[in-house]
Amino acid sequence: MKKYLASIALVAAVTLTPAMTSANENTPAATPSNSVAAQQRIDLNTASLSELQTLPGVGVAKAEAIIAYRNEKGPFVEVAELTQVKGIGEKMLMKIESRVVVAR
Repeated sequence: MKKYLASIALVAAVTLTPAMTSANENTPAATPSNSVAAQQRIDLNTASLSELQTLPGVGVAKAEAIIAYRNEKGPFVEVAELTQVKGIGEKMLMKIESRVVVAR
């Protein structure tokens, strides 16, 4: 009887494991792109060098250029003003505009 129950438990475990695995494959993992922290927008007027570098396509040089522009020209008035920063064009703006904000 014990062998019979053990066999049933083994068959059930083997049969149900793929179903459970495939259900979990459709559940998104907590990655930086979909976590709560990543959904918060970065304020262009207060962001640090390291905060700016979290934006897609923004490395040290572009982050420094954003800060230099901000220091020279004053606070950003709108997000689209980023295209005035050296190295940031329309394509780059399209990549990051949903992740940044200009607080007023």
